Amino acid sequence: MTQDFRSEMEKHAWGLVKGLAEIHWTDLADKGIAERTAKKFLQRWERNGRIRFSRRDDQHRKFFVDVEKAIPVIAPASPGDQAASPEGNMWRAMRRLGAFTPTDVAAHSNAGGVEVSLDKARAYCRQLLGAEYLRVRVTAIPGRRDARYQLIRDTGPLPPRSTLVRGVLDPNEQSFVPAQRDLKS
Repeated sequence: MTQDFRSEMEKHAWGLVKGLAEIHWTDLADKGIAERTAKKFLQRWERNGRIRFSRRDDQHRKFFVDVEKAIPVIAPASPGDQAASPEGNMWRAMRRLGAFTPTDVAAHSNAGGVEVSLDKARAYCRQLLGAEYLRVRVTAIPGRRDARYQLIRDTGPLPPRSTLVRGVLDPNEQSFVPAQRDLKS
């Protein structure tokens, strides 16, 4: 990562955003930097390795983080190197089904010598819902029916996994998405 800036304005712009938890071009625009210039700075900083993609919000806006403050992500070597796992089976089932209940996920995930219980499927659905990978299509009625979910963030073949820090690790995007809230379905 180079510390050189092309102009004093770019150096000033970096000083405005380097302390932020997340960076969006509007953070610079709010400080008086033109939209086009702000976007150009973010592209250059990403290309130079100063910032990296963090997440997209509901309006599909891209947010970045300063690489010095980012939680490091270590992705597995390749999908073929991974042994069968409950998360992998559940993720593949969710990608195929589109809309599903935890019961559907559990039923479609018991393969390859991996056992997935209904409780494990419910927990994984709650984790992905909290990290905004799923949307509730039909709410649950306790004791009568499970919630029906829809996958809204399909990032690739590798399963997002929960970590000790509440959130979801996605090796497809090499990102960590902190859970916004603890949801119960």
